[in-house]
Amino acid sequence: MKYFSKITASHYVLPSKVLTNDDLAERFDPKKVKSIAKLSGITQRRVAPEGMTASDLAVAAAQRMIESENIDRASIDMVVFVTQTPDYILPATAFIVHEKLGLSKDCGAFDLSMGCPAMPYALSVVNGLIASGQCKKVLLIFSETITRLVYPKDRSLVTLHGDGAAAFILEAADGDYGFEFADIHSDSSGWKHLLVPAGGMKQRISEETKKETTDESGICTTPESLQMNGAAVFHFSISEIPPAVKASLQKHSLSLDDCKLVLFHQANKMMVDSIYNALQVPQEKRFFFMEQIGNLSAASTPVLLAEALRQGKLDGGGRVLLASFGVGLTWGVFSLNFAPGSVKASQASTELD
Repeated sequence: MKYFSKITASHYVLPSKVLTNDDLAERFDPKKVKSIAKLSGITQRRVAPEGMTASDLAVAAAQRMIESENIDRASIDMVVFVTQTPDYILPATAFIVHEKLGLSKDCGAFDLSMGCPAMPYALSVVNGLIASGQCKKVLLIFSETITRLVYPKDRSLVTLHGDGAAAFILEAADGDYGFEFADIHSDSSGWKHLLVPAGGMKQRISEETKKETTDESGICTTPESLQMNGAAVFHFSISEIPPAVKASLQKHSLSLDDCKLVLFHQANKMMVDSIYNALQVPQEKRFFFMEQIGNLSAASTPVLLAEALRQGKLDGGGRVLLASFGVGLTWGVFSLNFAPGSVKASQASTELD
């Protein structure tokens, strides 16, 4: 297998503001909050305070990684910024991050608009930039303030989502380790199942889009807020991800025995457990990091991986098989093979006030 790129540094940050289930029990029916928590496995989530944007989280994650690992800023020749909660409609938030980090004029920057399935897409793009020889060192950042898109009265989504960012440095591979593959799939017939109806050019913000609607289950929202068909998304995830993982393993002549860790987008614990169980993934290869931070949308899988690296779970090297899935509806299965001691997982603070 030809390796073109590899992750050499990582870090993540989370807002210090915490929203607990006890807090939510004061806003919603305590029995319903308890019932949702039992299925989601989420006891608290991190929420960006007013004024904190995706670029703020991104810059903090990247800055702390750069300083902790003594990375030469002049050596970074591209910033790829991934979010669905940009600071502005235009310009791309990557330019704001580029400026705040004090990067060179010779360093390019652009955004990728992707939600939960973002990581395999972004790694494929960065791998292509490095494989082509256009870039030698890429700063890849995933950052979301997804709670801003959740209507405060929508108990189905307020209980699930949190904010955060993860940053990685990718460089040209120089051996038998690195980014291995990304198998990407899309079922665009389901794009309406995860949607913010108003705010783009199709439906502009107006007094009409601020009006609340309440469905038969008591979920209250507005067209300006994130809306999810939970049953459809759950069915999609548990029906598509296990066969996709099996197909990828077969395609690349691998098995679960070849993987040190198997990581899935942290949507909710019931969903992730269902996928793990369907694939019969051994307990020692499973890893969760959602209980106290929630579902971070595009930043979910990246933060999960960054935390696994931070905990030293890959200090001895090994292959990590990952799958990200959601909005689109789209999904991707991808693999990273780490050499022993190859990644500098920053131990800087992960808290951002």
